[in-house]
Amino acid sequence: MDEEELMELRKKRLAELQQAQELEAQKKMLLKNLVEPRAYERLMNVRLANPELYNQLVNLIAYLYRAGQVKGMITETQVLKLLEKLRGREREPTITVRRKGD
Repeated sequence: MDEEELMELRKKRLAELQQAQELEAQKKMLLKNLVEPRAYERLMNVRLANPELYNQLVNLIAYLYRAGQVKGMITETQVLKLLEKLRGREREPTITVRRKGD
């Protein structure tokens, strides 16, 4: 690779990072307006522990808001219920034991 290609790749990567940061800032602003402080703390803990689950949860909250199903601020209890629903969608792993003689 020559230097021009490297610069283009760096610019592209920087633009992607900036876009991701802007999206995360929008998510946080939306959450601060829709959820109570304790629920927000819970969401930030989920974000650290499981980013994929956090994104699913934020998308679900945004969907519920757009659909008009959110009345008032979302409480920590409601966040926990939404988390349970999302975790329930995940398939439980199964363990199969195979014996040598079978």
